[in-house]
Amino acid sequence: MGKFLKKNWFVVLVATLFIGVVGYYIYDTNKGKLKGKKANGEDVVYEINGNDTTASAFYDELYSSNGTSSAVALFKQAVADADVNTTSEMKDNAKKQAESIKSNYQSNYGSSYESYLAKDLASTGFSDLEEYLIEAQKINSITADYAKKNFDDLNIRQVSYILIKYEDTSNPSAETTDDEKKRMAAVDEELKNGTDFATVAQDHSEDSSTASKGGNLGVIDKNTTSIDSTFLSTSLALKEGEVSDWVRSDSFGYFKIMCTASTQKTLESNNTDTDPYLSLVQQYDTTLENTAIWKKAQELGIDFKGNDDIEKAIKSAFNVTDDTDKKSTEATTTPEATTTPETTATPESSAESEAN
Repeated sequence: MGKFLKKNWFVVLVATLFIGVVGYYIYDTNKGKLKGKKANGEDVVYEINGNDTTASAFYDELYSSNGTSSAVALFKQAVADADVNTTSEMKDNAKKQAESIKSNYQSNYGSSYESYLAKDLASTGFSDLEEYLIEAQKINSITADYAKKNFDDLNIRQVSYILIKYEDTSNPSAETTDDEKKRMAAVDEELKNGTDFATVAQDHSEDSSTASKGGNLGVIDKNTTSIDSTFLSTSLALKEGEVSDWVRSDSFGYFKIMCTASTQKTLESNNTDTDPYLSLVQQYDTTLENTAIWKKAQELGIDFKGNDDIEKAIKSAFNVTDDTDKKSTEATTTPEATTTPETTATPESSAESEAN
């Protein structure tokens, strides 16, 4: 189950890079509608943290050769640049990632790879791959920080599991067979005798992609859609150290699930070599990005300078209504208030289609 539940980080990066970021476009027909835009003037479109984006800069960056624009990508870049400084580590990571992406394109498109890469990159509003990858790191940093600050509301968990596959995968609705019962009983017996869950997973789990890691799936939350719904609901109900009863999946088999972290302290101690919140937003909860970026824009002091059309377009892209905007502002100014992050996108789930 792990190989189609847990996306390879590089695949996620490429998907986010060339598909996920561009969520909304403003067409040429809107180019003359910006309130206050002058032919020879420099009216401000919006201001973030004291940094102005002028009309000319907005349009110069916004409009690509095919007449469309990535308003959302430009807005996210403005927020990210206002909040996160570019570090040498970011530059080094971007360089390594760019080399991997170029190699991937070259293997897929041969000598013509550069034109395909340039076309895909242009759709994001960037012309330089490393520059885009630096911005992606900044956006991921803001999103991961948001996840950490909203740990309890997101119901974040780290879980491991043991999978016993159906004897007849073509008929998952059939009655549990004697062989399936026997394999599950062997797992239960070892756990009852005190063998730790990771060892039992290594010895008995029939998902080779996670068994070698002690059954570790990783970090998930309530917005995760790429895993079996019954598996998710059971996982989120577990407290730290708890092990579920056998959970029957519609597609894969029977799962025994253990919650290895339900508190921030344990989650972070379990993942000293990696950022667990970054892992979450890159692998299992891509819905948080828009919520986190809009919240950060408010914290920095977003001001559209009376440009109603641009404000409306940006808010529409981020699924922000006057009501939700008001609630978010109240939560920012009232220490006792708590907010429920709104998800603005639904990542495609491939778990069902990739089952083997």
